[in-house]
Amino acid sequence: MSLAGDGVDRVKSAADLVQIVGEHVRLRKSGSNFIGLCPFHSEKTPSFHVHAERQFFYCFGCHAKGDVIHFVEKMEGLTFADALRWLGERYGIPIDGRSRPNERKAGERRILLEIQTGAGRYFHRELAGGGARLARRYLEDRGLAPEIQKRFGIGYAPRRSDGLLQELRGGYSLDQLRLSGLIQRSERDSSHYDRFRGRVMFPIWNEAGKIVGFGGRALGEEQPKYLNSPETPLYSKSGTLYALNLARESIRRQGRAVLVEGYMDCIALHQAGVGNAVAVCGTSLTEDQVRLLGRFTKKVVVNFDPDDAGDSATLRSLALLLQGGFGVRVLALPDGLDPDAYIRRRGADAYRQLLERAPSDFEYLLARARDKHPLETIEGKVGAIEELLPYLARVSNRIEREEKTRRLAEYFQVEETAGRAAPPTAAGGGPRKLELGRSRKPSLSPVERQLIKVILDLDREAGKIVDQLDRSQVHVGMESEVVFSAMVALYRKEGRVEAERLRESLPGDREQNWISEAVFEVGDQEQVDGCLEWLGRKKVQREVARLQQQIEQAERSRDFELVASLHSRKEKLTLSVAG
Repeated sequence: MSLAGDGVDRVKSAADLVQIVGEHVRLRKSGSNFIGLCPFHSEKTPSFHVHAERQFFYCFGCHAKGDVIHFVEKMEGLTFADALRWLGERYGIPIDGRSRPNERKAGERRILLEIQTGAGRYFHRELAGGGARLARRYLEDRGLAPEIQKRFGIGYAPRRSDGLLQELRGGYSLDQLRLSGLIQRSERDSSHYDRFRGRVMFPIWNEAGKIVGFGGRALGEEQPKYLNSPETPLYSKSGTLYALNLARESIRRQGRAVLVEGYMDCIALHQAGVGNAVAVCGTSLTEDQVRLLGRFTKKVVVNFDPDDAGDSATLRSLALLLQGGFGVRVLALPDGLDPDAYIRRRGADAYRQLLERAPSDFEYLLARARDKHPLETIEGKVGAIEELLPYLARVSNRIEREEKTRRLAEYFQVEETAGRAAPPTAAGGGPRKLELGRSRKPSLSPVERQLIKVILDLDREAGKIVDQLDRSQVHVGMESEVVFSAMVALYRKEGRVEAERLRESLPGDREQNWISEAVFEVGDQEQVDGCLEWLGRKKVQREVARLQQQIEQAERSRDFELVASLHSRKEKLTLSVAG
């Protein structure tokens, strides 16, 4: 049986959406439904609805929608398959479709997760021991309160070579311990020893909050100053963002993330109340990390160290984030300070004020080019502008490119033509289709929503209404034409009109959202005839308007015989509406 078939149906049958949502959202009963504040966007008035009978959620604010699997997928930042397995484990439902090798791999992952969790407990316990005085003093000097140390699971790896090995050896084989990356084998005599010794330890979690690796900070002059876990079946440095599990709810609430370079910067920001901070940790930002962050937000403030390496990392990150469709701001702290040092020297309030005033990516690049080039000379201006032209050339939206070109000309006091950059070619991704005039969101009338709701409620018994729609075609020409046509086609094919199947058959988000909204209407079957009559009148009114256009065109052509014929038809239709 496939993962997408039997397993999905069994999980959806067993899971209680109201219960799952209620663990994240304070719900209150409203008729047969439940409502609360949406967990996927910031709002003050509840617009998030859960339909208990249909096991379906919909937000009238941000249009998030779906079943229990989609909720877990979106809430936990998981893929569909992982969300399905998450629910399967919770409700004791084995998910089919796994081959034996995959089952072995899943078992291996479970053991490795146990080892990492056990190591985390060991390191945290050792931090309170007599041998960790230097580690505790280091954390105190860095201004980390005991509560934040506990929240981030900070610990200490003692200097002895086999402390963790002895802690874990009774429960796991040496092969498993080596695979975890925490234990290494000596090339000299094949003995085993701890990878981390004499270091302050920082657990690294995946986005679900499971420890997958560690970073260790040396307390003396030992090199390297920071040592990370190696790549393992659990841990990929290029695919992990430090503290994302702790930051994701704050990221969702605030609608943006703050991206920093290292553990201490990230922890200092959380202690300062900037709970949406995550860190790349020992690597340049990667495409995998951009995709991971994109599950939770499309806005980010980049605040890397202000040294040359940090500046280069910022530029590389901008390219990846903009390519990933992010809105980006850049915070470059004064006096060469990193976030941790700035907060300790100037305070959390001062940092948050700068964070709110962080310039856009383009303003940052303008200022950077100004600082690098002597603008009092022609050569300096040319150098600054040429540095920015490749960036402008990557801006595929023509209007945005024009606005940035004008800003560049104004900034450097040159003619606009000096900043003209050729638009991107097909080889560079091609210009995106510019969408203007999309601010108006066509919505259905109460009558249309009422009729959709009644048909959905009747489901298998909707044949009479479907026949009337099909025969009269009163929906043709309405905004809702595609919805009613899909209802007719679905009923003819399957003998019922089920909400989820209807949504799947519709072409776009707009139409699918109409169905989601209609589900939460109060249906009244006694109003069906009135709804159909209203649609009929609207159809006649559209035909009258069309005839009037034809009359005006015939009058301009001086075809008076056609004018008379059209007037006669228009008069009959007008009388039919009045009657």
